[in-house]
Amino acid sequence: MSHNELVQAIKPGAQIIVRGAPYTVKQHIVWMQHRANYSYNKWVLTDKDGYDGYRLFIESQEKVMGFAEIFHFNFQEPLPEELEFEGKKYKQVYGEFCTAIQVEGDEVYKEGDGEVWWDYISLENNKVGLSLGRSWETWEREDLKTQALELSDVSLG
Repeated sequence: MSHNELVQAIKPGAQIIVRGAPYTVKQHIVWMQHRANYSYNKWVLTDKDGYDGYRLFIESQEKVMGFAEIFHFNFQEPLPEELEFEGKKYKQVYGEFCTAIQVEGDEVYKEGDGEVWWDYISLENNKVGLSLGRSWETWEREDLKTQALELSDVSLG
């Protein structure tokens, strides 16, 4: 299955398996990245205990996908070029302004919601990163610990 086929197959309510762990898709969001000028797909995932702090994202244009879990990082803007978290050093690689242009499923995000993100990559392992984000409207935070995925890491349940 290609990145594009996977994007088309994952629907709200579907069961998916990520690296052997089962999740239910709660919501699908298409985010427009304003600086990069293209969109990507993100899904809110719920684990077997009902916790919805997981995200799957696929950037079909870049053929990149990843899995993320929400965590809380107490930072103040402006963000540093490098930071330390859980004993690991991370370097800032990208910042982006995003708008939800399409949503389906249970309401976690609404169409028109805006966010700003700062992405960091681990200096020890470039498959691990942090995405530090906040809402434009409410300043509510959503920080994510991310890990790169291969297509073989995700399957439909």
